[in-house]
Amino acid sequence: MNGKPGSNIYIATRDGALRSLLRAGLSSQGLTPLDIRPELLCAGNTGGGLAPEAESQLLVDLAAENRAGSDVPGFLRQLGALDWRPRVFAIAPMARAVWRNESEWCRRRTGLPLLPRPDTGLVAFLGLLLAEVGLGEPDTRRLDTHIRVLLGNRDEAADALVRRLTGDSAAALAAALIAGGQVADRRYHLKKYPQCLVGSAAVDWLCQRHGCTREQAVALGAALARAGYLHHVVKQQPFQDGEYFYRVAAPVRFDAVALDDVEMALNASAGLIADRAWRGINFPRCMVGDEAADTLCTTFRLTRAEATLLGQSLMDLGLLRHVADQHPFVDDTLFYELTRPAFVAPAANAK
Repeated sequence: MNGKPGSNIYIATRDGALRSLLRAGLSSQGLTPLDIRPELLCAGNTGGGLAPEAESQLLVDLAAENRAGSDVPGFLRQLGALDWRPRVFAIAPMARAVWRNESEWCRRRTGLPLLPRPDTGLVAFLGLLLAEVGLGEPDTRRLDTHIRVLLGNRDEAADALVRRLTGDSAAALAAALIAGGQVADRRYHLKKYPQCLVGSAAVDWLCQRHGCTREQAVALGAALARAGYLHHVVKQQPFQDGEYFYRVAAPVRFDAVALDDVEMALNASAGLIADRAWRGINFPRCMVGDEAADTLCTTFRLTRAEATLLGQSLMDLGLLRHVADQHPFVDDTLFYELTRPAFVAPAANAK
């Protein structure tokens, strides 16, 4: 067995670039990365002749291609039942910031928080991981050396770009943009889009506030989108310096709403889930995206942007899906269905 006792971390991912990044990052901190093929995990076989010690640490990528068709909750249950009882560190399936409620959702199922994808911020990823294994703060000097030698130059992470250009975190910049008076109800082709901002006006505001060029302001908006704080109203356009509508949110309220409560609210909303049809095709027990957003706004007193982020959280964790698996969660007239049936408590006299 390589490494000191407790220094081995088994990596399960099919993403070669992510595997390389993890190996470089973990090695820089004195940990020994060992590969496990994801498709063999739940078959009770690690492959490659590995025999993990009981309660070893398993770092597993929750991206869809690593789950052999399982939803995230089902996959986590399977990992928890492995004979060697690993400590399961789950890497988020979404390339953006991990919200507080998503991390707590994972903690209730694995005992550990949901980790952000390393390519969205390797220092933040290692900080959370090392804290959980009792190794303190990341050694950023060694990390920089390993990354430069093993991987060469890489694209700048969203939060790092925002800090370089503004001195703020991405979350702080999103909050400032919301407070900057740019958000209002707007119309396009007779359709109303509540609580959104215009791309060109947001660029004006960023240039004025931070003294940046318009190209840099567009890069800031794109970084906010990569971090998960900003999206086009129907998720069809990247951030642009033009007459496009976007919504922006920052962690304050929506990330404190438990995802189990979100599922329950959608299940319990009268008339929200119903049999529907479109172009002659029937879709049983589904909901309309904008009606689901209405329910979340009313139930939890959220903005449209915040409600959309909660809906997307459910999709990212395999709790909600578009009926044809063709769209993200959009505050529009698309159909979605919960992937798990509503829980019905047994009657008091039930046998």
